[in-house]
Amino acid sequence: MAGAIEWNLNHGQRNVRLFEIGQHYRFVNDKPVESRVLTIGATGLARTQGLYDGPREYIFGDLKGDLDAIGALSGGLRWDNGGPDWLNAAKRGAIYLGKEGTQPLGAAGLLTKRIADKLKFRQDVYLAEIALGPLYCMYYGVKNSRRYQPLPRFPGVERDFSLFLTEGVTFAEVTKAIESLQIPEVTSIEAADLFRGKNVPVGKYSLLVRITFQNKESTFTDAQINDLSARIVAALEKELGAALRKTPA
Repeated sequence: MAGAIEWNLNHGQRNVRLFEIGQHYRFVNDKPVESRVLTIGATGLARTQGLYDGPREYIFGDLKGDLDAIGALSGGLRWDNGGPDWLNAAKRGAIYLGKEGTQPLGAAGLLTKRIADKLKFRQDVYLAEIALGPLYCMYYGVKNSRRYQPLPRFPGVERDFSLFLTEGVTFAEVTKAIESLQIPEVTSIEAADLFRGKNVPVGKYSLLVRITFQNKESTFTDAQINDLSARIVAALEKELGAALRKTPA
């Protein structure tokens, strides 16, 4: 996969997204083992220049989000520190099947500088490899147990929370703090944008969290949304030391 990205970069394509499903061969206890894996490679811009937003480089959070979207089909993934030595120790993660799972599934992260220099990469390259066998099995289990519900009669409401967070605080911790409130009206929690640089305090980063509220019984009032939002902000401040980013007047 690194070689395929190298070929594309050498031929003038700076923004690359590739995947491959193939066989992986290795020896376990001196016996050959063959398994089916998904390999992902990404580099370049995650967002091009827009009317209101500037370009943004692809980061580890983007790769993690892509894999989490795949893992959601199989009941979710669990991330932990660690990974192979061909990934940057500060920007990598070991992947496990299931939100509470202990079965190793693979790893993802930034290609280590040692290998990047050997391939003469002049921009960050992100790679991931996950085993498909366990993922397939869990997928069919989740699919067979899935039950559909009628579409809600009342519209959902989205609210954006622009937060200052201490470096090292993860989106998983943000999600956990919000879910700990057990608010049934919260149906979705997404990381919408991440920013470091101007107007961000030293040792902090800015994260835009988008939350969707859905009430099955009635339309939300402003007072209800404000109350739910205040509870969420209070929990993030208490649990993670987050600060709500103020919009300039």
